[in-house]
Amino acid sequence: MTDILELLQQYTEKAPQTPILFDEVHTKGITYAQFDDMTGRVYAWLAAQGIGKEKFVLINLPRGVLPIIAMIGIWRAGAAWVLVEDNYAPERIAYIKRDCGCVTEINAENWNEVMHTEPLSGYIKADLHDAAYAVYTSGTTGNPKGVLHEYGNLGMAIESIRPGGINPFTGKDRLALLAPMNFVASIIVVLCVLNIFAGRMYVASYATIKNPAALKKLFFEKRITITFLTPSYARKIGTQTGPFLRMLFVGSEPANTLYNKKLELINIYAASESGFAVGVFPIDKSYETCPIGHPEVDIDIRLLNEDGTETAEGENGELCFRNPYVRGYLNLPEETEKSFIDGYFHTGDLARKDMNGNYILLGRRGDMIKINGNRIEPAEIEAALKAELGISWAAVRGFTDGEKSFLCAYYTDDISVDTDALRKNLMQRLPYYMIPAFYMKIDSIPMKESGKMDRYALPKPEIKDFSSDYEAPADETEKALCEAFARVLGLERVGRRDDFYEMGGDSLSSIEAISECRLPGLNVNEIFRGRTPEKIAQLYRETLEKGNGADPDEENRNAMQEEHLLTAEQLYMVDYQLYTPNSTMYNLFSMIKLDKETVDLEKMAEALEKAIFAHPALLTTYSWNEDGALVQRYTPEVHEPIHVERLSEFELRFVKDTLVYPFKIVGGKLYRCRVFETEKAGYLFFDVHHSLFDGTSLKVFLKTVGMIYLGMEPDPDYYYLMLKNREEEEQSAFYEESRKYFEDRYLGVRWSGYPKTDHESRDNELGEFYYDLKILQPQMKALEKAYLISRNEFFITVAALAISVYNDADDVKVAWNFNGREDAWMMSTVGLLFRELPIGIRFREEGTIRELFADVHDQVRGGIEHSVYPFVDIHSEVAEIEEAYVLYQQDIRDMNSGMDGFEIETVDIRQNQAASQTYLDIEVLDGEDGLKLMVDFAASRYEEESIRKFIELYVKIAHALLTHNSQKDMTVKELKQKVCDKKNFFRIISGVFRMKR
Repeated sequence: MTDILELLQQYTEKAPQTPILFDEVHTKGITYAQFDDMTGRVYAWLAAQGIGKEKFVLINLPRGVLPIIAMIGIWRAGAAWVLVEDNYAPERIAYIKRDCGCVTEINAENWNEVMHTEPLSGYIKADLHDAAYAVYTSGTTGNPKGVLHEYGNLGMAIESIRPGGINPFTGKDRLALLAPMNFVASIIVVLCVLNIFAGRMYVASYATIKNPAALKKLFFEKRITITFLTPSYARKIGTQTGPFLRMLFVGSEPANTLYNKKLELINIYAASESGFAVGVFPIDKSYETCPIGHPEVDIDIRLLNEDGTETAEGENGELCFRNPYVRGYLNLPEETEKSFIDGYFHTGDLARKDMNGNYILLGRRGDMIKINGNRIEPAEIEAALKAELGISWAAVRGFTDGEKSFLCAYYTDDISVDTDALRKNLMQRLPYYMIPAFYMKIDSIPMKESGKMDRYALPKPEIKDFSSDYEAPADETEKALCEAFARVLGLERVGRRDDFYEMGGDSLSSIEAISECRLPGLNVNEIFRGRTPEKIAQLYRETLEKGNGADPDEENRNAMQEEHLLTAEQLYMVDYQLYTPNSTMYNLFSMIKLDKETVDLEKMAEALEKAIFAHPALLTTYSWNEDGALVQRYTPEVHEPIHVERLSEFELRFVKDTLVYPFKIVGGKLYRCRVFETEKAGYLFFDVHHSLFDGTSLKVFLKTVGMIYLGMEPDPDYYYLMLKNREEEEQSAFYEESRKYFEDRYLGVRWSGYPKTDHESRDNELGEFYYDLKILQPQMKALEKAYLISRNEFFITVAALAISVYNDADDVKVAWNFNGREDAWMMSTVGLLFRELPIGIRFREEGTIRELFADVHDQVRGGIEHSVYPFVDIHSEVAEIEEAYVLYQQDIRDMNSGMDGFEIETVDIRQNQAASQTYLDIEVLDGEDGLKLMVDFAASRYEEESIRKFIELYVKIAHALLTHNSQKDMTVKELKQKVCDKKNFFRIISGVFRMKR
């Protein structure tokens, strides 16, 4: 057993002048030599009074390094201590002083006297079972109760947080002590700092701890590398721990959903009755129910049934352990007998063991509920409720009504709860049988005489039938919506209170519905937020009232006179482009061949010129403003006239391979358009920078060209009005609400974002593969109907599954693009309108494919609803996080989609100076030739063979889902076994695919 006082002496002899303890008074630190001298004076002062073994000393000193000096000095005397904080109520201090029977007190008044005592060297050798200290906790009697710890626990404390027996600290570490000084966690920290740490410890004052700005300053100025926090406080201060923190210990409460990939997070489970860490668990990802690990010291720990017998393998039970160095509760023999049974301390915590031998807490004893044969621990549901609703208290109770069993959730906060949305969000955290059927606000929490919540006094909800019949539209707006929804969804009729998405609507059909209902200014966001014709009509009217009937054409013209900041999506592209300025990574180019016998090339050149002026984004240039920010403005003067250029087919062979080259991003024209005529045909070349053009824009632009060529007026383009509206949205309450939606859902999880790379490199050489998915349209439509998902959602799910299997990762996040044309006005607008949205899936092997599709469906819907906030681009920039992009779209290189009625043929041309835009882009192109898979990747990071194997896996998963009988649900585990069985051509080794030899 570690002798902490002997170790301390060794450190003192080895490095006497090394400063180790700091506070706001002792800013230069107390060295080992000074510490040895001061603790020697405490030892001498006690020895002079005859105070030694089995005698208690009360420590009542201001928070800082002085209480630590008193602790060690008392131990050098062989005595025991009880520490009270200087913010305790006098009555509480008086009770503790009487209860522990302390013979003296070290406080601020007699501290000078103690420090003027001539120090003693050495220390009294205590027996392992001598009293060392007592920790007072809340008691069931209404008064605090003291847990008496013996000296043997001091060595156990140090050894308990050495995972695998390895010291996790270095002499260069700097630790901030933020927890109360009489917490077991603080005692463990102090012992480690003095005995195995040999670094520096800063004891923060309560004034600093409660002031986020002051705490942030402490972490930065003192270069803090390690600290201990409760999970709730860790969430509260977020990133205010500074850039130097490398290790964070958490404990005292569940660490559910807590994760930070930049830190070593270690979950500590200890109790006042343990004195050491009973469980230690390095948090490697966000867990809905975070494990507490297992003991790093040799103790007898068990899961026991109510009758005291040990539970069977895999069963839940009460967590109990033997601690030979705890005597029980001071002066409370009955309480001791109740909690320490046959030598085992009964924690009252229900737990189970996972497959890795880690313990997982499930709630408190007696709280378990059984619903329809499923054992349910309310703590897990309550944690999810508190996280989803942002509240501090929630409770759950089970009921039986006839043959039906159900759960009811309770809360006290005065909040508005959208129960439908809450249920869907809870489905991301909990299995279906743990989702409460009812949600009830109560005025107060029913309590037992013991001061604990009385779960069985929570009221039973009134059960009502909430089903609704068809209700006719109330006005013309609702009628237009109902009729449009019916047409788009293929239904006979739609009522004013029918939910568009529950009837089968999705992101694509919502855009179609906007076109069908012909309500000027209606946008997709209003459909996603409102969901029913009644609520959508209400949001639509509110939007019209805010707009005061303003003319969009006039607003757009006014906006064109002003400069505008680049959008987050544009900035991402421009930043990436400037990283590789001489590349064509964001050139969107195409060349088509025209029959010059049927197409007047001069007229076509004129139509192209007019189409360019019809779409102001093409005449936009970027520049730096006075604040050093990139702005865009309408600059029609950059346009150069388009003439028909005549040359031979021989000459064109060489010219066409020089057409694609980098754009001048700042100050330059960001499009190129040329028309060629040879002896055989006409050719139209078009190239534009992606930051001003998305995939839908090409179709819109070519449609405009065709309309003008045929003598028709083009549809209006509101690009600059879009910029103005997005700038105003950033100041709205909904923008902040949307920010919270994304951050609450996607931050704090260690996501796997792309297939594991083969190499680390900053080069972005482009690699590209095409693959025919060999998926038949009837197959695709049958699956969409069976699972009520869109094609886009299917391919997103397949991509996430493929990454999960390839990386052997449970939590996968990818990005996808919503085209951003949120209202009818934007349908004819050219520009970079898409919104990049996240999809994060937390795979559970027992989760079903139907649940998985439902999860993705809800995330797509929620993402579009809150797409006003550019989470992906902002978060990628702040956190430097890469993730795969999954795009389902019409083939951007298929120019036939925009020029209906023209006989055209696509011509292959060379992309000079190509570069990869991201680590990996997965694009599913839906064209006349069927579904094609195109994978762009960073060739400097991936071997071609790895990408081939990833594509093979992607295709296998897609076909496995398409060919599975949807009437028989399949689990994620079963799917993985299906695509990774021995019959396949590859196997997984450490997350990397290799061919079998």
